[in-house]
Amino acid sequence: MMNIVACASDNYTMQCGVLFYSVCKNNPEETIRFFVITDRLFTERHKDEIRQTIALYPNKTVEFIEVTDTQVDIFLQFENPYYTRHVFYRLLMPELLPNEIEKALYLDCDIVVRQPLSDLWNIDISEYAVGCVHDSQEGKMDQFNRLGFCYEKGYFNSGVLMVNLKYWRENYALQRFSDFIKDHGSLISMPDQDVLNSVFQDEKLFIPFTYNFQSGFMWKEKYMYVFEYVKYKSEILSASENPVILHFSGARPWIKNCTHPYMDEFYKYKAETIWKDEPLWTERKLFKTWAVDALRPLGELLGFCHVIPDYYDRTLKLK
Repeated sequence: MMNIVACASDNYTMQCGVLFYSVCKNNPEETIRFFVITDRLFTERHKDEIRQTIALYPNKTVEFIEVTDTQVDIFLQFENPYYTRHVFYRLLMPELLPNEIEKALYLDCDIVVRQPLSDLWNIDISEYAVGCVHDSQEGKMDQFNRLGFCYEKGYFNSGVLMVNLKYWRENYALQRFSDFIKDHGSLISMPDQDVLNSVFQDEKLFIPFTYNFQSGFMWKEKYMYVFEYVKYKSEILSASENPVILHFSGARPWIKNCTHPYMDEFYKYKAETIWKDEPLWTERKLFKTWAVDALRPLGELLGFCHVIPDYYDRTLKLK
């Protein structure tokens, strides 16, 4: 049995549902136990929509785990419009998931799964806290200086994690997360990701890029200065052709005007779900941002500002 975990708020029901549907479609014969870690505001109607989605496939179940405010309050010194309390729920997995579950695959909701997950699930992480993929902005040296560990240890993305829950429990991971936040809160910039990287800096296993192919891996080579691209170039190019897990990190294809080269993959799975007719979101912008967008063409014409570059390598194609 595979145990797959996502963290979602009520307004991310569609994204969570599309993720689970993509898992089910590409793993039809697998027995999968889904978990959604959420809060008390997640409505029964939306829970039923997710239940309905996975009910199309045999051997699939879903459970909803509600997090109370007191369980996550310790992390909330970092809560802001970009990182709400839901990003911290993954840190609570050893406490929230049933004790008999010793391993789980955590997936962010801005993901689609394109292939079977059995090879990923069978990676041996028995001696490690997590199996993880390098972050696409791993090359930022300031984060290693800020967090106090060396660059050679690497920095991983927390959107896809093979989690050794047995290890987390036996090695008091939750207490270590709490202690790190108390002692080093002022150093943290990427909330859960910084905590996980710092606590597990010597207890992680890096796995292939195909299992967490992030948006940043699709940038043109000249913009890859935030990643040691030359070292991993062949692996990334190979993964770009047919990634198992496509992670729309920072791209959000459910919002109008998304420019991600592979955004049609999200639309493909969405079109096969009960959310097929749900319109794309309109990005909320402050007036100041609207004004900048409106005035930019004039500014470019007069030479006051530069055209925003297209970071993506448009030559990349999926198989």
